[in-house]
Amino acid sequence: MKEENDKITKFPRRLPKIHIDFIILVFFFIYIVFHAVSFFAGTHIPVTEVKQGEIVENDNLTAVAIRKETLVKTDASGQAVYIIPQGSIASKGASVLGVDGTGEFIATLEKQNNESNDLSDDQKEQISELLSNFNEGYSSDNFSEVYQLKQTGADLLNIANGERIQSTLNEIKKDAPSQVDFTSIKAPSEGLVCLSYDSLNGISDSAVSDDTFDRSRLKTTELSSGDSLSSGDVAFRLVTDDNWELVCQLSDDMASRLRDKSVVEIRFDKDQTTAWANVSISERGGKKYLRLSLDDSMDRFAENRFLDIELMLDQINGLKVPDSSILQKVLYQIPARYVTNGGDSKTPGVYLKTSDGRKFRRFRIYQKNDDGSYWASFTGAENGNSVVNPDSLSDELALRNCEVKKTYGVYLANKGYTQFVQVKMLYRNDQYSIIEPVNDNELRLYDRVVLKAKGVKDGQMLNDD
Repeated sequence: MKEENDKITKFPRRLPKIHIDFIILVFFFIYIVFHAVSFFAGTHIPVTEVKQGEIVENDNLTAVAIRKETLVKTDASGQAVYIIPQGSIASKGASVLGVDGTGEFIATLEKQNNESNDLSDDQKEQISELLSNFNEGYSSDNFSEVYQLKQTGADLLNIANGERIQSTLNEIKKDAPSQVDFTSIKAPSEGLVCLSYDSLNGISDSAVSDDTFDRSRLKTTELSSGDSLSSGDVAFRLVTDDNWELVCQLSDDMASRLRDKSVVEIRFDKDQTTAWANVSISERGGKKYLRLSLDDSMDRFAENRFLDIELMLDQINGLKVPDSSILQKVLYQIPARYVTNGGDSKTPGVYLKTSDGRKFRRFRIYQKNDDGSYWASFTGAENGNSVVNPDSLSDELALRNCEVKKTYGVYLANKGYTQFVQVKMLYRNDQYSIIEPVNDNELRLYDRVVLKAKGVKDGQMLNDD
């Protein structure tokens, strides 16, 4: 019997089968539940991406043009015949127009014009060369050149017409001097001939007021050949100086931005050309006015009393973030003897004085000064608090006696928790801010920052969507 028992073979106990797929499913389920609970119970902190930004500080203004100009009047009556065209320079004593007392001269001139309107060979060559040069150098990026072409072409045709008038007058005076009743009106000094004048002629910059900018009150008179003139009427306007001024109404904000500028570049809306002007600001009747003094471009706008201009101020480049991402912090200057590490923590901080002793409050150091003190911020601190020396409770410093300064910053969100970094504010409007980091390595292009910084704390765990 014993021999039979000795022949019994014992097999090891069978281990339960491990289902790996079931274990993975359980872990996956736990992961989903954890994140679902975290999602619905936690605080959601949306983030945004730092982008490259550019803001051009340009401002559109309406300006009143002020020039040295003279209204030249006629002492004869009859029909006007302009010899020197609009926008041309007349030398002192040059005949700008003639007044035809009988109408004979104008009748002869019209007859000649009907018989032939041909230009001379020289004039045709000038116009052909003008068009050729324009065609070779034209670019759609500089459409304002079209206006310059138009003005130059008109000047050439006006000059040709003036030459024909003078030639006809000389012929009539030679052949039948008794038939001519033609009184020449001459320029009293050298200047730019303008065939219009308005109710603001001769205005000075000190006389400009709010009412001056009411365009509906401006009365303008245009002059041209064929007009009937009487003795004492204005025959033409003569601008006698290339130096001129533009006066604009100015807001307090604009006055502040221009306070340190002596010159500024402006763009004329009429033809998109630019010019540099000297800047000065005056105040009258509680209103501020900007005076822009120029020494060029006068001839292009001699016919305009009002000009729409654009001040081309600073072009600011930097990192662009929404205004809501910007947070302002108050930094305290804390002497080094009050700074310590709390317990076993390596995080620096201070001890705030409490009714029953002291309480450690960690803070963020942003700058160490040459004297060993720190610029730092910490939560839960008010000006009524005091910090105490960790080695002596009798040595305390009230925060209201500390030097303070304000700094701007954003919460960096690259590491799964918020990290406040200082930034320098370059420009801010109602939507975006252009910034640059105080420390180059703290904030870079395409970093993620908290979208709405208000209410967020430094070191807070992120639970962004």
